[in-house]
Amino acid sequence: MLPAERAAALEPAVVWSDADGRPIRLIWQGSRWRVTDRPTVITEPVAWWRRLDPDALALDRAPRECTGWRLQATADDGRSCILDLRDGGDPSRWLVVKVYE
Repeated sequence: MLPAERAAALEPAVVWSDADGRPIRLIWQGSRWRVTDRPTVITEPVAWWRRLDPDALALDRAPRECTGWRLQATADDGRSCILDLRDGGDPSRWLVVKVYE
């Protein structure tokens, strides 16, 4: 059976990171969550690349930047889910954009 997937409608989360910038815990929907697996970086081509490659013919060669994280999180009450986080413009505030339960 596949996990249920739902868009999170850009719900804010306060995120704490380790010294390397990887998320380790967060507050989301009024609950405390721990990151319980190694987060995966979500990358996208840098914005200026589109000017050089408007037809996206060379996206595989585009420089990439970190735009978010996919991680497994476990709440204090034992609930677990996979979250996609996107940069909200503030290093400690991120947006939950997708939830896999």
